Amino acid sequence: MGYRKDNQYRNYSKRDYDHKARKPDTKGASPSHVTITPKNNEPIEKTIKRFLRKIKKIGLADEYRKRRFYEKPSAKKRKQRLRREATLKKLRQKELK
Repeated sequence: MGYRKDNQYRNYSKRDYDHKARKPDTKGASPSHVTITPKNNEPIEKTIKRFLRKIKKIGLADEYRKRRFYEKPSAKKRKQRLRREATLKKLRQKELK
């Protein structure tokens, strides 16, 4: 858009346009934020315990530990393979007993 001497766009203001709110980026089934509101006369220790239980249930702490450091895809595959082999070994030992 070039400059116009007749000031055709002089009365332009950003308020003339509706700005849509951005959608939160949620990868997966639900967003990762967790909110806890204390109940009436509930001790803070109990509230914290409920919060930790909720975090454990959705797997947020495990996800944090897993993503804390970068892991090469080949290392991930190797770790999965070793875990799978260990599980199979345990199952075979149970079958023999």
